Amino acid sequence: MPKEPTGIERRKAKRFSIPLDVEYRTLTQNPIYGSVLVNDISKGGLSFLAKTALQKGMTVQLKMNVPGDNLPVFAMGTVAWAEGLKSGVKLVKIARRDQERILEHIYRQWLKENDHRKVASRKIAR
Repeated sequence: MPKEPTGIERRKAKRFSIPLDVEYRTLTQNPIYGSVLVNDISKGGLSFLAKTALQKGMTVQLKMNVPGDNLPVFAMGTVAWAEGLKSGVKLVKIARRDQERILEHIYRQWLKENDHRKVASRKIAR
């Protein structure tokens, strides 16, 4: 399958490299499933390295385990792109509250990361 020209960004939301455990299962006659750590995540989707190659267009059930939260987040997605074992999944069905929980986790992790950067840059400036 031909690749799209480099330099073109089609995503509508910024992606963050935030660790998050995800269990996935395809809705196919012979389901593909696994448990992985996401590569990156955004408001509208996520990417991960699957155990078995997924195909563009596949519907995927997702169960995301948010650290510090007792309840998992459930969502449905569609494989938007796949290159070898790496896949990008567009979220097509997720409860508003669950999406908020994911975004809150991303924001908390982003704040921690930026606090560490500020401390490091202050040490360098001294």
